[in-house]
Amino acid sequence: MSVIKSALEIALERTQDVEANKEALEANTFVTEGKKAVSKFLSEDDVDLKKLLEGFDKKQLRHVKEGALQALLANLKLPVDEMSLLQSKKAGKGFYALVADGKHLGKLLNQMEQFLGDFLQERKRVVEAVEQRFQPILRQKEQAMSQQVGARVKIDPAMDPDFQKMLRENMTILEDRYNEVLSRAKQELRRLSG
Repeated sequence: MSVIKSALEIALERTQDVEANKEALEANTFVTEGKKAVSKFLSEDDVDLKKLLEGFDKKQLRHVKEGALQALLANLKLPVDEMSLLQSKKAGKGFYALVADGKHLGKLLNQMEQFLGDFLQERKRVVEAVEQRFQPILRQKEQAMSQQVGARVKIDPAMDPDFQKMLRENMTILEDRYNEVLSRAKQELRRLSG
């Protein structure tokens, strides 16, 4: 009669020849430390990211900076409102802790701030344009529902699936265009960060 093995026994048999890569685990730990430092920098006022990164030796610092770079790049995104614009601007300032050429970085960050501000304005214009184009459709829907119900009906465009679809399609076009440029800027920031 054959022996029935538990899932744990099978997993242990399959992984008995696999050794943990100690160096990779250590690198991963320090990448995480870099991400934590950026999180603290972004969430608290008066935190100097450069000082947070100085407490590591040269070997560790390479991994910590990579983690910080990943976190800063992840926080540079197209804004949906003024608060997210401020968050992206703050993330941009964090790159000064990673980049030696502050002059070139300053120029790039100024361009990015302008770019993200332009996106936010363009986003507002797209919403207004979609609302204006959808207005006749909305009036027809309101009239049809008013006739069915026998009382005046007001429909919130934000709750209408057709409006949402039209808005989503237009936003996708806008975001795709701007994300392409943002992606190139992120590549330049990665290059500057060494």
